[in-house]
Amino acid sequence: MTPKTKMVSLEEFLEMDKGENRFEYFNGEVIYLPSPSVEHQRVLLNIAAEFRNYFRSKPCEAFIAPLDLWLINKEKSLNVKVQPDLMVICDKTGLRENSYYGAPALIIEIISPSNENHDRIKKYIIYMDFGVKEYWIVNPKLKTIEVYILEEDEYKQAAIYKGNDCATSQIFDGLKIHLEEIF
Repeated sequence: MTPKTKMVSLEEFLEMDKGENRFEYFNGEVIYLPSPSVEHQRVLLNIAAEFRNYFRSKPCEAFIAPLDLWLINKEKSLNVKVQPDLMVICDKTGLRENSYYGAPALIIEIISPSNENHDRIKKYIIYMDFGVKEYWIVNPKLKTIEVYILEEDEYKQAAIYKGNDCATSQIFDGLKIHLEEIF
């Protein structure tokens, strides 16, 4: 099922967002998110377990979906709410009960055929524009992890990992994910 879109005001969106459905909001555009597949959830849990172990006793913290992320930075006045599959938050001043306001240090999206363009184009551009330092795109079908690093306000591809590779973070020293354990 492909994400469906609809245009509404922020006030209308906030009313819609009180229900059980999962939505993302891009300055007027509402995107309805279908439930993730079992394969998606399995991969997410495996990655989240590795991130939890790595960030234990460190100042940054990993969070998994569904946790609303309202992207904010000093230069942007857009209203953007997304639900990344996994995000690493170092500046915890933006944490609220059900959401985070700010720009995480690292975001991971696990793509599927129904959301690949959304994650590769729309979210890629939004995350880059709001200063997310590192963005991983995980593809369970191809069993790959693409790592992008923000340099001079744009993403540069650091690497594409596959097979028995170890995906390595560019901003967190020693954070490595063995692909064979994820897929």
